[in-house]
Amino acid sequence: MLLQSLELKDYRNYQAFSHDFSPSLNIFQGKNAQGKTNLIEAIYYLSIGRSYRPVKEDQLVRWEQKSFLISGKILNRLGVLSLETAFSRLTKPAKQIYIGGLKAQKPADMLGNLNSVLFAPEDLSMIKGSPQERRNFLDYDISQVSTEYFQELHKYRRLLAQRNHLLKQIHFGRRDGANLSLWDEQLLASASQIVYKRLQALEKLNPLMRLTQRKLTGGVENLDIKYFLNKRRELKISDDIPGALKEVQRDVLQEETRQGVTLWGPHRDDLSIVVNGMDLKLYGSQGQHRTAVLALKLSELEFFRGESGEYPILLLDDVMSELDEWRRNALIQFIQSKEIQCFITTTDSIGVLGKYEKEIRTYQIQAGQIK
Repeated sequence: MLLQSLELKDYRNYQAFSHDFSPSLNIFQGKNAQGKTNLIEAIYYLSIGRSYRPVKEDQLVRWEQKSFLISGKILNRLGVLSLETAFSRLTKPAKQIYIGGLKAQKPADMLGNLNSVLFAPEDLSMIKGSPQERRNFLDYDISQVSTEYFQELHKYRRLLAQRNHLLKQIHFGRRDGANLSLWDEQLLASASQIVYKRLQALEKLNPLMRLTQRKLTGGVENLDIKYFLNKRRELKISDDIPGALKEVQRDVLQEETRQGVTLWGPHRDDLSIVVNGMDLKLYGSQGQHRTAVLALKLSELEFFRGESGEYPILLLDDVMSELDEWRRNALIQFIQSKEIQCFITTTDSIGVLGKYEKEIRTYQIQAGQIK
């Protein structure tokens, strides 16, 4: 899977950008605040249909403009394909997506055409970060290989919002709880599907992570991810998932009416990242955290290849400066040994690459201009 070229118009600080890329390694080099990360963000947007940063679409439009355009030519196992996404404050709907020149009916149509794995500095805090960060990692991976999962997530969020609205009405005494069971049934059915798909993905990811972690640590560490229902009960794919969800639902019902919010479901679950049986969040060193996250990212690449038959593109946003020389070399060695197209942002390419023998293209980025 390759991104052959990218074109931007009025996106972030880019008035106009158009370039083709190496099928191997592409480096965006420049000082801070010049637009390097904006290029990684644009590629990610073309892959999944949104930014990985917490921003609204109109914040991506260049200053004093009304719209932006991201388009690219990709090569995947099905051949060459054009992808285009446009946003305008002046049209309804504001967002338009075109795949192969044809207008897409829904955002989910974008998924799977250009799979990507993103590795950014904030990922290094994923182990100690919030449960949502860990859930997002899993949801992001599954969504790219299963549009059905992506759509189920959106359905679940709509149902959750409606159930929360009813709970709030009950909390303030404006409604009774007579209709709550109707929402419970729908939410339970959707939640069960989401949790099952997450556990199914972990069944495939865990062996890959164990193998990668052992390679990175000379065979002394085994890495696993465990899934916890409502952050407290470990759940496996062989368990009765609807039954487990119902049990939690019954346990928290009184507290839900007191708080006016849903306290069960996949939006409340967590992942525990474990090395040799030890929860890294509680006991791991900083070095162990970084090695585990690196192993996790490398395993994502193999997971995508197993699901789609080809490697995704790899986006490394200023992460090299966060890794020591040993981990940088391990990452570069892995990329070089596979057919992976990689995009790296860095303030200084010296010392980043080690012995990299494939084609490298370096782009100097300055104030939204490229050389």
